[in-house]
Amino acid sequence: MKWISKDFLYQPTVRIHLILIFTGFLLGILVYGFVNFSGFQSTSEFVLSGLLGILLSYAAHFSNPLISRLIPWKRQPGLRLLSGILIHAVIGQVLVFGILWIYDQWLGASSLFISDTKDILLKIGILLFCTALIYNIIYFAFHSYYEYSKGQVMEAQLKRKQIQLQLTALKSQLSPHFLFNSINTLSSLFQKDTQKAELFIRSLAGSYEYVLHKYESPLVSVAEELSFVQAYYFLMKTRFGEQFRLDIQFPDYVLQSKIPPLTLQMLVENAVKHNVMGPAQPLEVKMSIMDERIKVSNIKTGKHKKIDSLKIGLRNIASRYELLANKSIEIIDDRSFTVTLPLIP
Repeated sequence: MKWISKDFLYQPTVRIHLILIFTGFLLGILVYGFVNFSGFQSTSEFVLSGLLGILLSYAAHFSNPLISRLIPWKRQPGLRLLSGILIHAVIGQVLVFGILWIYDQWLGASSLFISDTKDILLKIGILLFCTALIYNIIYFAFHSYYEYSKGQVMEAQLKRKQIQLQLTALKSQLSPHFLFNSINTLSSLFQKDTQKAELFIRSLAGSYEYVLHKYESPLVSVAEELSFVQAYYFLMKTRFGEQFRLDIQFPDYVLQSKIPPLTLQMLVENAVKHNVMGPAQPLEVKMSIMDERIKVSNIKTGKHKKIDSLKIGLRNIASRYELLANKSIEIIDDRSFTVTLPLIP
């Protein structure tokens, strides 16, 4: 039974209600001790003050979301703070004076609202306003701290998700299949053209260096990404010769724009992976600018029978754009396969 009781008390909703009741009752009896309506100790007035304090604490608690919905903290913090003070002060005045008047009428003495006690009502009104002022300042401080902590947690979560997406892109680049094909090509080049083999090694090393150095960066310039794409293109060109072509048509101003690293390379790699190439049917990937967006497209030459498209790379790119820039990519899959990417300033 004790365990159930302890577990019950630690529930967030229960704790909130206990805090509201305790704080409200304490505030009510403190006000009563300061004002002391009738001038002598009265158990009924003491209890009434405590209950009024609880009522005010609940009124403030349930009115806060409504006020915040009408006047958000993020957009108008000053106006929200001022509105909270005024609204809570008015609510307090209405509830307290209304219930005290009912209590006074119930006793039938009509002693509380006569001229001799107007100074007590004035004190109550001033206390209610000061209480509303202090409460809203404290509430604003706690709300600001909560939003700051929430922002820090979200930033850490977004950063972690970003790193996970970057690592996924990295794994696709460091795949054993890609390395195996590169080594086979390199072995063949050493027998035919040692100079070209040396260039191939440099391009391969440059590709891996870019991947290892840039995968942690959230964004890179288009110029940096194109340098990597050109190195990757040289590797593919060495393997496939004239069966594979890459046409890049970017104006100079685009080169300083930002994109997530490995984005363009993954699109080129997908085109190579999912299309059949041959002397009579070469694969050509085109990169251009359309409506301030990067357009990467290729005419589909035929699908490899042993390769299924899981669209992991495309989902990776889409997720990173959504995460880093709150923008979406566009995919058109018909006779040509086209992906358009937003430019990030």
